[in-house]
Amino acid sequence: MSSSDTKMVPLQFQAGINRERTRYSSKGYWYDGNRVRFRDGQPENIRGWAKKVNSQFDGVARAITSWASLSGASYAAFGTDQLLYIYNGGAIYDVTPIATVVCVSSNSTHRFAVSSGSNRITVNTAGMSPGFNTLSITQNTHVIVSTADNTSIAGILLNGTQFRTSVILSTDGDPDSTTFRMIADDTADATTSVITTVTKLTWLLQAGQQQATEGLGYGTYLYNAARKVALAPNNGYGTPAPVGSGFTTNARNWSFTLWGEDLIANPYHGKIYQWVENNGTNTRAVAITSAPTENTVVIASPLDQRLIAAGTMTDTSVFDPMFVRWCSDIETGGFNEWIIRDSNTAGNVRLGDGSEIRGGVYSRNQILIWTDNALYGLTATGGTYVFTTQQIGTNCGLAGLHAAVEADGRAYWMSQTDFFVYDGTLKTLQCDVKKYIFNQLNTQYYDKVYAGFNKEFTEVTWLYPSGTSSECDKYVTYNPQADWWSFGDAIWTTWEDKKMFDTILTTGSGSYLYDNEPVSVYTGDGQAIESFIESGDFDLDSAGASNSMVFVDRVVPDVELPLGGSVNMQISFKRYPLSSVRPGNIKGPFVVKADTQKTSMRGRGRQASIKIERGTSVANTEWKLGKLHMDMMADGPR
Repeated sequence: MSSSDTKMVPLQFQAGINRERTRYSSKGYWYDGNRVRFRDGQPENIRGWAKKVNSQFDGVARAITSWASLSGASYAAFGTDQLLYIYNGGAIYDVTPIATVVCVSSNSTHRFAVSSGSNRITVNTAGMSPGFNTLSITQNTHVIVSTADNTSIAGILLNGTQFRTSVILSTDGDPDSTTFRMIADDTADATTSVITTVTKLTWLLQAGQQQATEGLGYGTYLYNAARKVALAPNNGYGTPAPVGSGFTTNARNWSFTLWGEDLIANPYHGKIYQWVENNGTNTRAVAITSAPTENTVVIASPLDQRLIAAGTMTDTSVFDPMFVRWCSDIETGGFNEWIIRDSNTAGNVRLGDGSEIRGGVYSRNQILIWTDNALYGLTATGGTYVFTTQQIGTNCGLAGLHAAVEADGRAYWMSQTDFFVYDGTLKTLQCDVKKYIFNQLNTQYYDKVYAGFNKEFTEVTWLYPSGTSSECDKYVTYNPQADWWSFGDAIWTTWEDKKMFDTILTTGSGSYLYDNEPVSVYTGDGQAIESFIESGDFDLDSAGASNSMVFVDRVVPDVELPLGGSVNMQISFKRYPLSSVRPGNIKGPFVVKADTQKTSMRGRGRQASIKIERGTSVANTEWKLGKLHMDMMADGPR
């Protein structure tokens, strides 16, 4: 038998990955892959990423946005569980608001102690007014130390330095009344202590949690163990905690919006802050003091220049997770006026469907607000009522604060069970990988899901944590123009399309700001990254009219490798759809280069699948797959 006896047969696959079917019933589709997209119906690997700034930031970023000033300067802002940052001109600046300044007038004497080789400085604040235990400082809150002179300790400068704090807990679980630790960037060159006069300690915005913790109620502590000495004994597992004695905390997240060229930033369930661009990157954001003090999300309405707070405080200063308020217009006070008066246009409304507001975006000349169960639209009308409120749909709630994105006049989002689009009509997206994604998704961390848009390729991407991961480690992508889905591994926690910068901006779980998909970069920060595509099982007898085995002796590849390198090709043969693939039925991997005309091999089966993946010869490999052909012929019924 020779190749002259065989017939060249093209392999036809539709764009996108389909996991809603079995591997065999997915014939004609791609079944698995990682870091691939489809152009003109054919798969190719997506580009990689590179650090935008080589220095790490503190914490894990949860939100990002970008904009330009009136003078043309480009900015990006991102918020972590610890700090608020501005990126501009190749550098990252800490603009976190100041929360508390103490010791300005008392000039108290503090003792600082450190061990050689350690970066943890123990601070005794005895005599500080107000006392340390009254400040409710959280772990990882940052503090700036000011001393009466240019004091250092063991080679670490104290005066003017910003440190991350580590709260020391006493035996009853409360913070020590006078002592905490500061974590420095450098390590001490000796074991020593110093006593110095502290003129002030400037505490920045309280750090939030990286993860949400359990709430009050049964089962929130160790079995039969007291939570703290101050409470009655034996109030651990099996005993509900009294209100106010538990430890419920939400993971720190941020919502951003723009007020002209200024940034409006809202830490989850916190105050609303403004960073004024005209004041420069060496200034910090400041609280809008008249705004509600507890808010889920803040959105600017560009048509009538006012801020909207959703999931916020009522006029009586009680937090209501379903309450929406908007400030007055600029002519009657702007964001300095939130209380409804005859002399302004402030207003409010309470949404009814759901238990809490989850997020919101501006789209199609209206504000879209999601609860955990429904979608509402706020449309600016002017006049006495300012906004009209309409419920657009139910059973379509938002998974998390950033699980929705506006793209080309449409809103796309992930709920806890489905993907949706609103383009004037609410629709459930037909998802070819739905079960695969939602079975993977770590449902403890819906709040980490992050939606982004890639305008270059018209792709909507959701980042999500999978399995036991507490951070986003996977992504799923949908192309609404070509109607295909793909998925893969991710390192990103946020996503901002290239509005002001040449690349998509992302932040990674390693606490770096990245250029995502820079031109001709197919590595991850210089390192090789996996990419592959694998088909479902397809019938070798394409007519499907006989029970014959099929003999294959050659594959003709169609692969472009613009940057050089190679791909590996592997073919697996089966007798029946549920047959296990034995080692002898796996052919390859065969190395395919740009000049590879054919790959000779010998395989038999009724079904086969094919896999193409990045080769190992060159890390920065770009590959594009065209139409493959196989040389095959009938080879008997067994």
